[in-house]
Amino acid sequence: MIPESVNSHETFYLLGTIVLIIGVVIAVTSLIMRRRLEEEHRDERYVRERRGETVGPVEQPRLVGVLQYAGLSIMAVGILLLVAGWTLAPGSS
Repeated sequence: MIPESVNSHETFYLLGTIVLIIGVVIAVTSLIMRRRLEEEHRDERYVRERRGETVGPVEQPRLVGVLQYAGLSIMAVGILLLVAGWTLAPGSS
């Protein structure tokens, strides 16, 4: 709950921080997913190369790319909200 006495710059700080944290969590999730998929593909590639089979390049699912770009976009919005709160703060010119 946000108290009624919160000023507009404090609201922007709060929202910016929350949005930035959400963006970081999403971006880190996409990185973890990508690493896990690369690790699985590396294991599969090793086994197939030992058998003499050909192995194609690793293909990332769309979800990983979408999560990465969504996380970066959400982080950018969070940073913009923090900057907006900073410019609205009393004493800033």
